[in-house]
Amino acid sequence: MINPLSYRGGAFDRASLARHDADPAELARHPGARFLVYWRGLHPVDPARPVALRLEPALVLPLIAALDPPALLLGIEDEAPLIALDLSAAEGHGDSGPHLDPSGGWGWQGLRAIGALLPAGESALLAYARGMLLWRSRTRFCSVCGATLRFEEGGHVGTCTNAACATQHYPRTDPAVIVLVVDQAGRVLLGRQPQWTPGLYSCLAGFVEPGEALEEAAAREVFEEAGVRIGDVRYVASQPWPFPSSLMVGFTATASGADPVPDKREIEDVRWFTRADLDRFGSAGVPGPDGHLLPGPDSIARLLIERWRRG
Repeated sequence: MINPLSYRGGAFDRASLARHDADPAELARHPGARFLVYWRGLHPVDPARPVALRLEPALVLPLIAALDPPALLLGIEDEAPLIALDLSAAEGHGDSGPHLDPSGGWGWQGLRAIGALLPAGESALLAYARGMLLWRSRTRFCSVCGATLRFEEGGHVGTCTNAACATQHYPRTDPAVIVLVVDQAGRVLLGRQPQWTPGLYSCLAGFVEPGEALEEAAAREVFEEAGVRIGDVRYVASQPWPFPSSLMVGFTATASGADPVPDKREIEDVRWFTRADLDRFGSAGVPGPDGHLLPGPDSIARLLIERWRRG
């Protein structure tokens, strides 16, 4: 069985119509409000329960009063607002976030570490909150005139405060293609970037450029990174990837089996691998006998590889 993709699949009510007049500061005082908090790339996690922790107002309202952190309405859950809150300005304890848990039962972890362990709806919810808060942290000034932004519609729209400009800024998503290339000999083409964990190989991927169809981007990226021409490009699935703001669009493609040549800029090595080769790959950070690693279980790259590997 192939695990479902992380960071997608939620049936959460985003309550888009309720955003128009929503003020997150006012919603935070709602007695039923709950908060998904974020601190410098980390989220609060309870190891005993694989869920995205919703914190009660009593735990976070003092920090809201002291820090006035970025906040936005994620949607409605159990007839009450669910609010994303960026507490990155708060002091932490070593490598962990602020001490908010009086019971000491949970801690702070990165989403990549826990994404594959959470139910689909929970990982999707954290990805949504993380992506929105990262956009807020990186979108503080108008890119047209440089004036500061005023966030409206529940925190989902930044409006330029310069009345002569008044440009509106919306959350950003950067589409990227990721391609599993197969040849007639029953091999897959995998490469690695120099900054990756030693031994890690994955599908070739890259961002879509303006004026380019997804299939065209897939063919261009594979040729640029490996010098291999592909055909029969077929869509498989897509995955939100909030690291920081991508949408990964997965494809399969075929190639003649030409010898790949890494571009040496983004790709330091690229090779053809058989199913028997992949059986010797390690996972979960532990290399296999040949020193090779599969991509993380939360990634669409892993789904594409396992889908082919298991036939």
